[in-house]
Amino acid sequence: MLPVNKKQPSSWQDALKFVGRCPICNAEYKAEEAKLFAKKESANLVHVNCCQCKSSVVFMIMLLGQGLSSVGMVTDLSFEDAKRLYGADEITLDEALDAYDYIQNNQLI
Repeated sequence: MLPVNKKQPSSWQDALKFVGRCPICNAEYKAEEAKLFAKKESANLVHVNCCQCKSSVVFMIMLLGQGLSSVGMVTDLSFEDAKRLYGADEITLDEALDAYDYIQNNQLI
């Protein structure tokens, strides 16, 4: 969360500089590498590729009245994958068990 006396960013692009650096190689993110793939109220879902190590991270950046909050997750999803899978139906328990059975019975592991 930003301290109250600091200027609050006006957009998720501005907030990205506060999110900071790649968790893999510590390179600073370039705002032009970030792409918004979903927005709901104050929450922005952003995909960014590190220009140095090429890792990908999905961030949820929330612009709040008192500041900003963010959480990120390293992923192997491309921007197009993240956009396509956002809001997709969840995998059911039966589907997960069927996949497990298939892998075990076909000796894929």
